[in-house]
Amino acid sequence: MSTASIQEALSSARLEQLQKDNPFIHITDAVYEILEEAILSSRLDPGAKLRINTIADTLGVSGTPVREAMERLILRGLVVERIDPGRKYRSYTVFDIEDADIEQLFVARKSIDATAAYICAQKNWRVDIEKLEYHAARFQTAMTDYVNGRTSYPDAQADRQLHVELVNAAGNRYLSEMYRSIEKKLNYLAVRTCEFLALAQTRDDMRLLCNQHDAVINAIRMGFPQLAQTAMAEHVDFCEENCLNYRNIAKLRKQ
Repeated sequence: MSTASIQEALSSARLEQLQKDNPFIHITDAVYEILEEAILSSRLDPGAKLRINTIADTLGVSGTPVREAMERLILRGLVVERIDPGRKYRSYTVFDIEDADIEQLFVARKSIDATAAYICAQKNWRVDIEKLEYHAARFQTAMTDYVNGRTSYPDAQADRQLHVELVNAAGNRYLSEMYRSIEKKLNYLAVRTCEFLALAQTRDDMRLLCNQHDAVINAIRMGFPQLAQTAMAEHVDFCEENCLNYRNIAKLRKQ
């Protein structure tokens, strides 16, 4: 991504607005929020190079808060850090994954999530159903706000928290370890799935996505392991199909 493109994607006016809305906001937090918004809204393209000096100049800040924000984005899995052999300088790019990797990630996700749903329904007395419902409701609100233009990008954190809660509630240490090993990429994948769904601008798909969460939770509540497993598998398959389809739509729109 060129300097001009970065300047188009980022805005010092956004920084001023954040500081106006919250005079006590830490500059690193503000820079992080701006970069996160730009990445999740695809204003910064997947694979785009991020230069600290350029970002700092564009936002009118020093390099320190940009570096600190970049470290947080790396931990979140939204930015990839590389150190070239023989060079002391780091390079940063917006995270992206290929279609084949997306397919493999969904296979892994379905195996873990569907198994976790089965165990949770089998031992539903130790599952906090109210917490699952809370995350499901938050996700539905977030998607509704995005579709209606009240937010600039889809907040998929509630979706991820719902799935994390399910895996943890299963109480299987090895299942949890498997999940954590791919969690960063799954966070990114959840954001992209929501984004690509929204590109189609079909509210039916949004409602179906939310209804699938409810179907899994209800099966767990009633103690039907096979039903919970099947509902989760269908949910993940639905996400994969739409993620790949609308990913291609997004590519065509940018050509």
